[in-house]
Amino acid sequence: SIGFIGVGVLGKGLPLALAAQGYRVVAAFSRRLNSAQWLASRIPGCAAVESAQELADSVDLVFITTPDSVIRDVAAALRWRPNQGAIHCCGAASTELLEPAADQGAVTGAFHPFQTFAGLDDPKDALARMDGVRFAISGHGWLPDYLAQVARDLGGQPVSIADADRPLYHAAAVLACGHLVALLHGAVDLWQSMGFTAEEAVDALYPLTRATLDNIKNEGLAAAATGPVVRGDAVTVRSHLEALFQRLPELVPVYGTLARASLPLAVRKGIGPDQVTAIEELVDHYVGSE
Repeated sequence: SIGFIGVGVLGKGLPLALAAQGYRVVAAFSRRLNSAQWLASRIPGCAAVESAQELADSVDLVFITTPDSVIRDVAAALRWRPNQGAIHCCGAASTELLEPAADQGAVTGAFHPFQTFAGLDDPKDALARMDGVRFAISGHGWLPDYLAQVARDLGGQPVSIADADRPLYHAAAVLACGHLVALLHGAVDLWQSMGFTAEEAVDALYPLTRATLDNIKNEGLAAAATGPVVRGDAVTVRSHLEALFQRLPELVPVYGTLARASLPLAVRKGIGPDQVTAIEELVDHYVGSE
């Protein structure tokens, strides 16, 4: 039997997916009772409980899906049974966060799906979101093998990430997901500066973004890279930076940083040293001016 402490974005998506695959998710606790009740209403046999300890007393496996900053405090506040499973879902941290549970005889593990779970409210949709996802798994005793099987049952693939590398692993997720949203927010701002609504901007940007991701998967990073930097077109880069400087100067350092980050791919695609230097000098000039 499984229970979840914390019903945020991941604390909704993961139990919904587990339930859809036949795992017994029987209890949910959240500081906001209505969040736990929402989850329980979507999973047959699941109950919203009134305390974290009540949940821990009633299940074999406790998933702690609270904000990362309070995982250790949650683990320390509970009474654990010997051999009970205590699992956190923090991508950046090791099982050391669960040391208070291990000290009482619990078996500890970390289980982080390399996926976003925003917008899920149906078990079947949550399970579909897991298809092909990598799961970073670590732990002690019987838990790593068990969690690896859970990942496979969900349609994912377990991967082993060294404790020292977990911040890098999580940073990769943030770059590809959270920072992608921030980048597209900037592109939406540009469309809005031309008189379009945010909704119109998203509708325009989505096919382009989707096609780019498809190209990365099908053709590789270098082949998918397009635009003036990878062509060595300093004239167009200058026109972009000048327009941003005049209209949305807060985006100048964003564009400049990404232009620099594109240069290694541009070199792989054949631009020469003089073209690299010209683009670097443009970025230095405009970012410094901003």
